[in-house]
Amino acid sequence: MTGITGIIRKWLAGLNADGDRALPGRRLFLALSALAPLGVAAPALAKLDGHDGHAAQPGKAGAPGGHGGHGGHAGTLYPWRDPKIAITPPPPLTGKGTGVVQSPHIPSLGYEMDGQVKVFRLTAQPVERLLLDGPPAPGSLWDRWHKAKGAMHGMDVPKKVKIWGFNGSVPGPTIELIQGDRVRIIVKNELPEPTSVHWHGLEVPNDQDGVGGLTQPPIRPGQTYTYEFTVHQVGTFMYHSSFNEKKQVGMGLGGFFIVHPSDGSRRVDRDIAILLQEWHFLPGNEYVDVTSTDPNWFTMNGKAAPSTDVLTAAVGETVRLRFANLSNMHAHPIHLHGVTWRVTGTEGGPIPESAQWPGNTVNVSPGAVRDVEFTFTHPGYWHMHCHKLHHVVNAHAPVPMGVMPMGGMTMLFDVRPAGASAPPAHGGAHAPAATKPDTSHGGHAPAPPQPDHGQSGHGQTGGQ
Repeated sequence: MTGITGIIRKWLAGLNADGDRALPGRRLFLALSALAPLGVAAPALAKLDGHDGHAAQPGKAGAPGGHGGHGGHAGTLYPWRDPKIAITPPPPLTGKGTGVVQSPHIPSLGYEMDGQVKVFRLTAQPVERLLLDGPPAPGSLWDRWHKAKGAMHGMDVPKKVKIWGFNGSVPGPTIELIQGDRVRIIVKNELPEPTSVHWHGLEVPNDQDGVGGLTQPPIRPGQTYTYEFTVHQVGTFMYHSSFNEKKQVGMGLGGFFIVHPSDGSRRVDRDIAILLQEWHFLPGNEYVDVTSTDPNWFTMNGKAAPSTDVLTAAVGETVRLRFANLSNMHAHPIHLHGVTWRVTGTEGGPIPESAQWPGNTVNVSPGAVRDVEFTFTHPGYWHMHCHKLHHVVNAHAPVPMGVMPMGGMTMLFDVRPAGASAPPAHGGAHAPAATKPDTSHGGHAPAPPQPDHGQSGHGQTGGQ
């Protein structure tokens, strides 16, 4: 505390010298109050043992890679990444899934076979991502729409953030399986703190449920952990962190886990999965504030409009949209113009046809899934968005506002007449950003892939 006290005294002395007189009592009180948190925080930032719930010396009990402490309350405090932990390239089968679900902006996850077991690999790691790529490309659908609106300028500055994801992606890659599959998922932890993975909505053995510290040891930094179970359900599910959830899910750790019926039923022409997330960023800050209950950025599959893909369909095609919500706070009533859909599934699986209900707005609560199915009857451009209008602008420009461009949870469908050829791709066509996004996963050159250890059976941990 002596160091902090000295800083306070010097700071006050400087103020007195600049002002040629001592601070009045009330101003002195306010100044000291403003600095008081520094005095409180100083011991917490110092090295303490793991049982205090504060930081510990690397290599000692409670530190990353060490032992002891209370399941991850210990360890050096890093805001985003531990520079001592190499951020490796995504596992080779990332983006090489063989499923049928389209998840815009999110890669699919391929698998290798070990006998009758499908083996997937996930790496939890720090990720740099552009939530907003920048202004839409000149002449694109988004560009024409914004100009026709007379939308305000300066609302499409690229938004690069430092968050957490799987395999270099936020949300993590989409996993697709067939009912009855035996699956093994090898999770490697490159985060600066322990983690675990929960299979949201899936009925699995208790020791595979992924609640770090309760049903399994937390996966410590640099370690791997292997989950293995048989999938007997059908529907849209999720995977996400189940350790320090407020922080880790709030920083992006989640993805889709989709299971198709073994009999080949429930087929549609276009099957699209969209994960809803919300974030709060202070101005000029790339790090998400997971303590805020007032998010100011909203994303669909990790992108805010106008950087969301334009989806395509044709009149007469059957379309399924799978909405899942990993937001910390808010439900999102998603509305699609021009159709009447049926709500056909939840995080519990498909809804029997006799119990399905019609609509064109579906409320998706945190932790919930809603599948909807429909057919477009008219061609054209159709608008899909969250109907909490607070959630369809970026960065919440101060009032009074001009005409706001569409942002946040907004996507568009380009629907062609029945039998017409597919339109040219719209997705991702944006003007170059002011600064190009770093593709090396966290601003550091990827380290060569390292062999995994500790994978001799499910529920096993290993060091790296």
